[in-house]
Amino acid sequence: MRKMQAYFLTAVLLTASACAGRATAPSTAAAPAAKSFNAYLSQGIADMERGDYRQATDNLRTAVKMAPDSSKAHNYLGLCYFRQRGYDPAKEEFQRAAALDPSNATAYNNLAGVLSIKQDFAGAENMYRKALGLAPDLVSANYSLGVLLANLGKTEEGIGYLSRGIALDPQYLETHMDMVTMSSSVAFDMKETYFTYAKAYASAGEVDKAVEYLAKAREAGFFDWPRILKEREFEKVRADPRIKEFLKAPAGPIV
Repeated sequence: MRKMQAYFLTAVLLTASACAGRATAPSTAAAPAAKSFNAYLSQGIADMERGDYRQATDNLRTAVKMAPDSSKAHNYLGLCYFRQRGYDPAKEEFQRAAALDPSNATAYNNLAGVLSIKQDFAGAENMYRKALGLAPDLVSANYSLGVLLANLGKTEEGIGYLSRGIALDPQYLETHMDMVTMSSSVAFDMKETYFTYAKAYASAGEVDKAVEYLAKAREAGFFDWPRILKEREFEKVRADPRIKEFLKAPAGPIV
């Protein structure tokens, strides 16, 4: 099995799907209190979106105190902790969100991302599968589980999930590139992950995107270009002159 590479595109996909889930106002509260809960929750989300995580944490904690049975509030608080790299409290909040609402696919997806960062890859795989069992079209989970499986050596199954993600939203990686960059800083090495993306796009016949991610893999230090000839996902695109250019590069590190 190849050395583990950058998975945190897996958790990358927290932001896109964190808005789902059931928001439960306090069951015994009067209307003004319920409005205050929604106000704190909305303000916390707005604070987080503009990068004011300290204020967001305060507002979301207040929302959680007012509605401790709100899966959505716990999910957003977990996301806020996650954005500050507070992975342990983020994990606790996502677990709580999932426990409160077992149908909250995004809570499982987000929990999987934290488990991946903490290198609990078996746990992450299980949570991604739970998320997709609830929401098969959850784009982030399809991409993330695909990358995770590919890096765990379950290449064929991983490419299947990646291809599903690409079919659902071929621009997903571009619209979440800020989080992909963060994943690189956490896991240190993106070259195999970029190559995996290239394989998935090649398998779908998306040659432009395959070339784009092969170039990203090269920039990240990838050099095992004979794999383009060996791996069947590239069959549809091998004849493209741009793909052939990669095969001309040295099949080994430049020293």
